[in-house]
Amino acid sequence: MYVYFAHPCFNDSQERFKREFLEKLRTALGQTDYGKAVGIVDPFDDTPNIEGNRETKVKLSRTVMKTCLRMLEECDLVVALVDDGDTGVAFEAGYAHAINIPVILISKASCDEANAMLIGAAREKVDNILQDAQIAKLARMFEWYYISKERDSHEPGKN
Repeated sequence: MYVYFAHPCFNDSQERFKREFLEKLRTALGQTDYGKAVGIVDPFDDTPNIEGNRETKVKLSRTVMKTCLRMLEECDLVVALVDDGDTGVAFEAGYAHAINIPVILISKASCDEANAMLIGAAREKVDNILQDAQIAKLARMFEWYYISKERDSHEPGKN
């Protein structure tokens, strides 16, 4: 199962958060029965950070969008960090919702501070995501989605 991680990563603070979150998440997944079956897809691994250069951003924007949406379409679940008001995250979460990929919102504080449409599109919300109990909760959600997906794929008539 692949999980697309929609998040801003344009400054040192966002980069530090990403590293800490992914480290904690991988540890929590390692403590579940199905954690090894979950792969995290980070769009920043395959697309350049072009936000700081207007000319480059305009030139490469369509390529970055197509690359990110292709990666997202290949995933089973989206985790969207709603902090920092990033419009790219909102776009990715909305697109996922439109193509029936479940969206889980996460926040360093409260997901309820996000835009109402993001909240409405989410299947789940996890506040205070860097707390160990909340990371464990998210890992269990992944496990549940994985088990559900596996079960549904074995039922006759389900693709």
